[in-house]
Amino acid sequence: MPDADVNGLRIHYERAGSGPVLVLLHAQGFNAKLWRPQLELAAGCDVIAWDMRGYGQSSDPEAPYTMAALADDLAAVLDDAGVERASVCGISMGGVVAQEFAGRYPQRLRSLILADTNPGHGHLDEAERLRRLSLREADAATPAATARKRVPEFFSSRVRREVVDQAIAIMAEFHPAGYALGARALAYSDERPWLPTIRVPALVIWGQDDRVCSRAESAYLAAHIPGARLEVLPTGHLSNMEEPAAFNALLRHFLHSV
Repeated sequence: MPDADVNGLRIHYERAGSGPVLVLLHAQGFNAKLWRPQLELAAGCDVIAWDMRGYGQSSDPEAPYTMAALADDLAAVLDDAGVERASVCGISMGGVVAQEFAGRYPQRLRSLILADTNPGHGHLDEAERLRRLSLREADAATPAATARKRVPEFFSSRVRREVVDQAIAIMAEFHPAGYALGARALAYSDERPWLPTIRVPALVIWGQDDRVCSRAESAYLAAHIPGARLEVLPTGHLSNMEEPAAFNALLRHFLHSV
């Protein structure tokens, strides 16, 4: 699978299928493997799933960075893949990256899907922002233990055990440095100013048992992106893994409509 050279960083991405391009951006602590249940979309799409800098097979950044840098990374991956415009789907932190990309690179966006996400943590008061950041920085030192502790929070009580086990195995692969620096970028990101500028079809997905991102946060995104609609699934935070058939059906219907 290909790697893009982005200002000295190696950004790895997976690619499969043919048709309209759909880019998948994973959650904090995970990598492109999070999107395995969506590979069947490759039957009708050219699917690209990256490992964000500091995750999976991508190289670790050596210094703190901003959400703008991640949007630039994504633009560089599209350049490497020979893609001018794409639909972009991000889940959790990947959704924050997608919002930044939509704001900074509107000419490269065909449509936008935001799953179980929010506008970033930069709008929180400083005490709450630093509390969340300190927790994630502490988690960064112990990938396997952090995965065992956190992953069950990402699903509803109805999830199959094997799905939880798969998610634990993926999260246990995170790079400590990548996780910590990604948490810092998320802590200081505020995507709210970009939302009214987005002029492509947009879909917001929320799992009704999501304990990480609230319905209010998802509703805020849908209300402030012109023309966006909100769809609710019977899942927790990782809706794409917990109910892949329902998640994929939403994506297929939405992508067909645009």
